[in-house]
Amino acid sequence: MAQGFVAFVPVVVTILVLRFAFLATTGILLPFIDPAVADWPWLWRALLSLGVLLVVIYLLGEIAARTVGRRILGYGEAILLRVPFVKVVYRASKQVVEAFQRPSARAFKSVVFLEFPRPGMRAVGFVTSTLTRPDGSVWKTVFVPTTPNPTTGFLQMVAAPELEETGMTVEEGVKMIMSLGVLVPERVGGGG
Repeated sequence: MAQGFVAFVPVVVTILVLRFAFLATTGILLPFIDPAVADWPWLWRALLSLGVLLVVIYLLGEIAARTVGRRILGYGEAILLRVPFVKVVYRASKQVVEAFQRPSARAFKSVVFLEFPRPGMRAVGFVTSTLTRPDGSVWKTVFVPTTPNPTTGFLQMVAAPELEETGMTVEEGVKMIMSLGVLVPERVGGGG
């Protein structure tokens, strides 16, 4: 029974994640494609929508790589940056994408313990960056994910001395979060 459960859960989680991704991506163009192919089965329309979306993304990438494409995108970006709310969302999403595109970029630098959500309790967090304040103190931005879905969580700014290194790899930290703490390395922490 336990072996069946162990084999079943990862398969179900993978199917659910893939289903969510499929429905999210097909839903983008499906309303535009549906009128033209209304008599097709839903799965075929969804696959056509996904295919068209992938082609459009590929073509946008090809256009953006060309000089004329960069100029056109620059004009489009200038227009977007003039719209009050849109410019904030666009600029933030562009910076996130550019941060992950850098060859040396890794989203999570290390796994740490920090006092969260209240004194006396420890949470697992992922260091995402380091900054130095004007007074010379070093602070870390730490993402504290929720369990079992590590894509949501809390962003904390923590003075570096208040963090405890766990000695875990990022992969071990993610496994720990997604397994609800069941998969924990035998030795954790620096003894602080």
